[in-house]
Formats: sequence, structure tokens, C-alpha cells
Amino acid sequence: MANWSRIFQTEGTGADQLEQIDISRTRTGWLVMKPYSSTWYMDYRGVLVYKQVKGDFVVTSQVRVARRGGDGAPRSNYSLAGLMIRTPRKVTPQTWKSGGENYIFLSLGAANRPGTFQFEVKTTVNSRSKLAVTNAGTPTALIQIARIGNDFILLKKTPDGNWNVHQRYRRTDMPEELQVGLTVYTDYGTASRLQPPQQNTQVIKNGRPDLVAGFEYVQFRRPQIPGELKGKTLGDPQAVPDAKLLQFLGANALNK
Repeated sequence: MANWSRIFQTEGTGADQLEQIDISRTRTGWLVMKPYSSTWYMDYRGVLVYKQVKGDFVVTSQVRVARRGGDGAPRSNYSLAGLMIRTPRKVTPQTWKSGGENYIFLSLGAANRPGTFQFEVKTTVNSRSKLAVTNAGTPTALIQIARIGNDFILLKKTPDGNWNVHQRYRRTDMPEELQVGLTVYTDYGTASRLQPPQQNTQVIKNGRPDLVAGFEYVQFRRPQIPGELKGKTLGDPQAVPDAKLLQFLGANALNK
């Protein structure tokens, strides 16, 4: 755990929104997190366990999600876990201002249909969030995010499926150095009853959190871009089809 930073410590809120975090204690070889009610949306800031990464990268993790107290999908709305990249903020609770959140994530869990497994992908620019939810049908998935210049490619693989490009974003606003890591969030219904400054700096212990998330590994690599794709806008499917991206991302971006 000493190799990872925690956003609540970095930004000085003192509010640890994780009820539990451990490596190998709950499940051998896995990092396991159990969040209190908290969320990432607009100005709301939740849990992020991260490393600072400069330049281009590919980050991959195997994620497993479940409800509290057993198997099955979470039963509270927007209870998911996944990979997240975020523009660092030099703020404290005293200097915080609205409109400063810039991030991207892809996560697995239950979103707008509690009790079912779904993917949620989200891009947030100056605290304006745009999200999309799709069916997952599985409690386990591989999730990957690649940064190549201003282009961000989000990929996933379910146990019975192949690697596929889930979403692409072009973000010219993001700096060279980003916060890259793991997020978990749960029970938007309770968290959103508070205003962002309150939710961001409190531990909500009277909500309905329903998520236990495990990460088997987190692997960071530098992308090996084929010469034919260098200089192209990888965020544009018309310029670079998915098949071209999968030549060096997905399974081809993992250490053998």
C-alpha cells in the first residue's frame, strides 16, 4: 500500500471513504476495497487509489465486483469499480472551487439497474460529466486504458469475449502527468443528497453502500505504437479502426 497514493490524503480532506482496503488479507493476491457511500459525478469526488504517471501509458487490471455479503451484482445504484485517470488538483477543502474536475474512467458493477452487472464509462471536463452505461453480464472483466498523446482509448474483455475498444476520447486539456489508478464508488442515491463540498469531505456511514471490489493486478506499460499509426489521431475511428488499435493494445499490451 505504501506504493499507492490516496486522493483524500493528497487533497487533505481527512475523510477516508473506504471502509476496507487490504492486499491479500481478504483474498490472496488481490487488492480488495469496500467503499462507503460516495460517488464521482460533476463536482462530486470519490475514492481514487493512484500513481502519478507521466507521458504515454497503458494500464490494465482484472476487476471483480460483488454486492456486500455475497455474490451477485450490487443492489445500490451506481456501485462500480474500475480504472480511472484524472488531472491532479492542488486543492484543500478551504481552497476547493467547483468546476475543477477532469477525468476519465471505465468501471464494472451495477449502474442504473441495480442487481445487474453493467459497465459505466465517463468523461468529465471542468466538472461536466458525460456517461454511458452498457450491459456487462459478468462480475469479472479485464479493463484497460491507454494514453497516447491527447488520445485516450478504453478497452475491456469479459471472460467469454474478446478484447474490444469500448470508447475513445480526445482530451487536449489533460497535462503530461496524470493520476492513474483504481476507483470504487457506491450508492449514488445517498451520496447525492449532500452537496459536493460536503460529500467530498465526509464519511457517510448511514447510507446503503453495496459494493466489494477486487483487483487481481494493475499493470503499467508504455505503448508500442506501430510505425504506420504514429502521428495519426487514434481517438478518431474513421482515421484508425478498432482492429488497428488491437494490434498493439488489449492482449498485445500485456506483459507475456
